[in-house]
Amino acid sequence: MWDISSLQLAKLQFFSSLSFFSVFGLSTVVLGWILLFCKGMTHRKAADGRWMEMYRFWVRIFALSITVSLLGMVFLLIQTGALWPNLLVRLGPVSGPLIVLIAALTFVIKLFVTDVMLYRQGTLSSWLHSIFVLLAALGLTIIATLLICFQSWLHFPAGLVPDTSPLTLIDWRVLILQAQAWHRIAFMISLACLGVGGLMVSISASEALAKPLNAAEQLGFRIGAGLVVLGLGLLAVCCVLFQAELFRQDTPLPTIALWAQKLVLGLLLLLAVVSLFQWGWYLKRRSEFGKLPRWAQHALVWVGPASWLVLWLTLILLSLRDGQYFVHGLITYAEAFSSEQSGVLIATVTLVMWLLFAMILAGFIFLARRAARYGVVPVRKIRRTA
Repeated sequence: MWDISSLQLAKLQFFSSLSFFSVFGLSTVVLGWILLFCKGMTHRKAADGRWMEMYRFWVRIFALSITVSLLGMVFLLIQTGALWPNLLVRLGPVSGPLIVLIAALTFVIKLFVTDVMLYRQGTLSSWLHSIFVLLAALGLTIIATLLICFQSWLHFPAGLVPDTSPLTLIDWRVLILQAQAWHRIAFMISLACLGVGGLMVSISASEALAKPLNAAEQLGFRIGAGLVVLGLGLLAVCCVLFQAELFRQDTPLPTIALWAQKLVLGLLLLLAVVSLFQWGWYLKRRSEFGKLPRWAQHALVWVGPASWLVLWLTLILLSLRDGQYFVHGLITYAEAFSSEQSGVLIATVTLVMWLLFAMILAGFIFLARRAARYGVVPVRKIRRTA
């Protein structure tokens, strides 16, 4: 009944893992810069306690997000080797050094930066701890930039030594400095701002339904609403300026992808209407978002799921645009795929992976709602003693 080849199942599994990792990875980067902004505001002479309280809450969401991102990266690396072994042979001189560099940066940031940032705040001076927050934000941004530039290069390969196999770059600066890569980075920033802003609005609205919001929670509500507007605005600008390269289609999209496009457009329009109402109410009443009518608060709870669904579907649609090519015009999915893989095995692994992703996402939502409901609990890392 389902006429799906092993190659199509492999692409479905791989793109699911790629989009899952990208959603949490992009959210982690934006959350890192929000935490840095909060820490920076605490160093003002006129600073009050709401910035530190906001930092202490959202650093917990940051810790959850970076953990899920690392899990997604592990899934992605395993699937790259298992499903596309021939890709590493053809693309080794380009992908190999990047994988080693990204893995090394991830190890250093996780072990020496984020662990100090999360678990050693009480033992460091405020300024020294802020430096670690800055290093974490910068490190995560560098990793995300390298990954986005590499993904853009796969769609617009340039700077290669002619007629060589495996593919070899003449100058690595081409991969980083090509205009298409930075257009894609701007587009990803807009998606990430929309996703994180939606998450902040959703959590803040759920808190407002349970209890009156304090000053720090009201502040988080406003910042989240501002990020949604910023994300929608940047997204509109990027779609107008870079539409030809971001949404280039070499082959017609399947019917389900066309419906996904319509769903994304509908959700973006709905988010724009909700955001317009939210800010219109705020500017007219000059009152806090936490005092919106309860029916509006219930609607705002769904801004987070809607924005993350937009982020997830858009990332999948971007991955489908080159049709049959893994590296545009050079390496097809069929050439990179291992033909020895059984379709039944790939389908089974895909279903198990989706179940794991659902469990991880449910755990993330549960812990985020628990943190929002019961407030900030000091994070302490328990060590074993000899």
